[in-house]
Amino acid sequence: RVLAKVKAKASELLAEGLAEKALEKYSELIKTGGATALIMAARAEVLLKLGRPCAAIRDCCAALQMNADCGKAYHVRGAAHHQLQHWKKAYRDLSQGQRLDFQEGYAAMHALVTKKAGVDKEKTSPRHDRHDRAKIAEKVLHVESPVEEVKLKPPSKEFKIGQAVRLGGLLKAPHLNGKRGLVQRLSTQDNDRWEVEIRLDRGVLEVKSIRSENIIAVPRNQAAEWQLEEARFTQERQKREKEDKLWNEEQEKSKKFNTFRNVCEKTLNAQGFPIMDSSEKLEAEMSCLPLDHEALALLRRLRPQEALQVLQQVSIQGINNNMSSYIKIKVRSKLGDPDNTDEDPKMPQPVPAKTEPRPSAATPAPATPEPTPEPVKRPAEEALEEANEDDSEDEDFDLLPEEKEPTLGSGFIEEEPTEKQLEAFGRWKQEAQDSLEAGDVKTSLERLTEVIEGGGGSALMLTKRGELLLKERRPLAAIQDCSAALQLNPDLGKAYRVRGIAHRKLGKY
Repeated sequence: RVLAKVKAKASELLAEGLAEKALEKYSELIKTGGATALIMAARAEVLLKLGRPCAAIRDCCAALQMNADCGKAYHVRGAAHHQLQHWKKAYRDLSQGQRLDFQEGYAAMHALVTKKAGVDKEKTSPRHDRHDRAKIAEKVLHVESPVEEVKLKPPSKEFKIGQAVRLGGLLKAPHLNGKRGLVQRLSTQDNDRWEVEIRLDRGVLEVKSIRSENIIAVPRNQAAEWQLEEARFTQERQKREKEDKLWNEEQEKSKKFNTFRNVCEKTLNAQGFPIMDSSEKLEAEMSCLPLDHEALALLRRLRPQEALQVLQQVSIQGINNNMSSYIKIKVRSKLGDPDNTDEDPKMPQPVPAKTEPRPSAATPAPATPEPTPEPVKRPAEEALEEANEDDSEDEDFDLLPEEKEPTLGSGFIEEEPTEKQLEAFGRWKQEAQDSLEAGDVKTSLERLTEVIEGGGGSALMLTKRGELLLKERRPLAAIQDCSAALQLNPDLGKAYRVRGIAHRKLGKY
């Protein structure tokens, strides 16, 4: 603010003709830290007025070091060279100054030094004559030219707004030939074109600019047919709008559902729960839904991601009744057998009721020896048989027998493994992962066992091996590995899940 006041005061003194005092103010301004390119050029202009061209040249050079595009510094330095009769230097600086910032006051001086320097004006750059060109352009712009009235040709065909028409003879858009439409207005771009609201398939409306020759008016004797087609078009349009609305609602529900699921997963991860893969998510989702065994078996035949999408559709559409039937239809359509209504071979078949033949009163019994009477069942045996028949309906067909193979050792954890051990651990883990991706579960299980027995028996390794053991139909070994993992880390959620699935496979609900 102080520098601005000093600058304003110097400008006032210079306007009043007090060049000496203005020079003092500019010098004071430069000494106090206000030495900009324009301030240096302004002081050089004052020095030039006081008859000190050399000092003015020094200030202009300093200004150009700060800002090489300062037109005022070039003008003042050119004027200083003009006073010293350095014609070529004056021509150079004034030409550059006029290029950067044309000033009317320096035009006559520039013409003089151009002549004194012996420079041919015709060989100079056209930019030197920008002022002259601007004046010529101004004269041209201000010349009043008579405005000729353009007479527009009338359209070759006249139509009324809202008139029913058909399109025909279109070569560049043949798919529009035969389409119906309503005339909206005359086109503003071409006087022989009309904007027509065209009826397309599935109730779609589109406005296009059509030439008059390609528009055919619908005669009065086809009014009834037109109204019938218009009613069908309206129904198609309403149906499409309804479908679009339902689709948008489903997309919005799906978006909200995914957002809610992501928030839940982030919350669980923040609380220390491990991240579940797709198969684990599928088992967790199915355990929370009232599904029968056939629906569960069909879901497991799909890829985990596809099965999760089916369950997501169930949640979005809010299906509570006949959920298993809905899932069966969806899964069978994905598997490619939507018409398959045969029962799963693993599903229990109804047991036919045992009926004893009753002797007829009309026919006498044959004279044969009496058959040996069957042993009468005791009430306890009958109750047990009925209980077994009832339990067959709720039988879990995913049960596994207890394996006869010996369980594996839990290994140990090497507190300070050597570099050689770490390298071996990494190699075994990579081989286990590659084998698992290739579908070789047995080799992957062997590599994980080498890691655990070699000193890398962490809780996560034990849980991973327990998961592979469960895939190999060895639930007892899986339970042992998960229990050992939970002794090392009681908060490992995956170990609980794998052990829970193993217990379910054994029927220990």
